[in-house]
Amino acid sequence: MTDFSKKPAVSFIIEWENARLADAQRSISMLQELQHQVRQMIKRREKNATDDTQRPYCELLIVFDGLQTPAADIEKILLDHAGLTDQTLPFELLSNPGGGYYKNKDFGAQRAHGDLIIFLDSDVIPEPGWLEQILLPFDDPAIRLVTGCAHIEPNGLIGKTFALTWFFPLRNDATLLTTVTSFFANNLAMRRSLYDKYPFPDLPGTSRGSCLILAGTLADDNVALYKAPSARVRHPAPNGFKHFVFRGLAQGRDRLFREREFGSPWSASWPAAMTRLASNWVVSWWQVCTKFRRVGLNPLMIPAAIVVSGTYYFLYFSGETMLFLNLRWVYKIRV
Repeated sequence: MTDFSKKPAVSFIIEWENARLADAQRSISMLQELQHQVRQMIKRREKNATDDTQRPYCELLIVFDGLQTPAADIEKILLDHAGLTDQTLPFELLSNPGGGYYKNKDFGAQRAHGDLIIFLDSDVIPEPGWLEQILLPFDDPAIRLVTGCAHIEPNGLIGKTFALTWFFPLRNDATLLTTVTSFFANNLAMRRSLYDKYPFPDLPGTSRGSCLILAGTLADDNVALYKAPSARVRHPAPNGFKHFVFRGLAQGRDRLFREREFGSPWSASWPAAMTRLASNWVVSWWQVCTKFRRVGLNPLMIPAAIVVSGTYYFLYFSGETMLFLNLRWVYKIRV
């Protein structure tokens, strides 16, 4: 058990839900890059420290579903493959049986010791400078939440298509801190005092989307949300056919749950779902046809990319339709 007698300045919370679906090497690369950047941060900030109380200290809390993944398997990844050392980044494994994506984040944050909490997904890989860029805005005591940027790695046909057509924006070179109205939970920093008041809301039946609900609540309460565009992480496209299918179905199901809870009678109707399908098709096809060069997509592969995006958004629509028909199976999808 890690000794947390010194209060950490930063607590990293990593859910292990996505790691179950992604290529194992992604989680290893994420942990290696995180430890490397923590070392860099400590070295830089120790130069300016005048006593031990000013020396940066971090902790890593990895939350996993003990019913799905043995702790020994994760510990082997941390020690044998990622090479984590307790001296640089003290870590603890927390089992949350039956917990999903957001419940695991909350489970870890509630047990964190740091004044700053950074949520990082188990399948994203930080780019160089990510940690320093997401921490820098907190030098201003008035800033309480900062989100970074996630973009899909444009690898292969699937990766290039999702980079163009999914909800993450294309990678760009923006650097200026800006205010935003929404954020994703895969690359997010909050002051502990803010998280204690605003944990991720629970919307039963969904896998994703709580971050969008939380962003709306914070905006309604006049909490400024900031985006550090240079705090970038690389996100994978769905890993394999099964993940592709389940991710599409779950995204549609979760969208309809949110519309029923927070939308209008129209937005939660089947005609609205059909409208979303048409809109998603038109927008994704337009993105493919006009921005294919941004991701290095061969022009000859444009029709294939249109088929991929069209199939995905039909699955999205099918997830909504299954919920309209109250097909119990759709409730069980976990991504």
